[in-house]
Amino acid sequence: MNFNKLFLGLLVVFILAAGTSIVFAEEVKVSDISFDVPGNYSVDKTTDDSCVLRNNLSSNYTISIVLAGSSDPIVEKHSRQASGFSFMSEENYTSANNLSVNQQNFVKNESYFSFYTFDVGSSSYMVIYTFPVHDDELVDHVSPVNDIIDSIQ
Repeated sequence: MNFNKLFLGLLVVFILAAGTSIVFAEEVKVSDISFDVPGNYSVDKTTDDSCVLRNNLSSNYTISIVLAGSSDPIVEKHSRQASGFSFMSEENYTSANNLSVNQQNFVKNESYFSFYTFDVGSSSYMVIYTFPVHDDELVDHVSPVNDIIDSIQ
């Protein structure tokens, strides 16, 4: 009888512990910033100055966060075009946590690439969101990158 109560108690603790891991988002640090990993993504690789997230449902969706050497959008745009990226669109906006973000969208080798650049303190950062062209999510998709940028501390 005591064994059954002990087993039941351990089962309840296990269920509660598993549930709290879903409630609390994983936080990652890159250089001087930290951010929450968006739903359906997990950390694939990380260093002090970079992090790669991979979608849990499709490995074709990746998000890279890097400490960047420059945040000049004009220079970056021309550099990407010289590297064979086809420019699609560009937008400047302010994130929910008041960061000035430049977003440039490109296509290359059957994949979309969205490059988000912004400054935090005296450092520049870039977030690169990559996914297949055939999914055609660029137009009607709410990017998980916005969740990352909005969670930056």
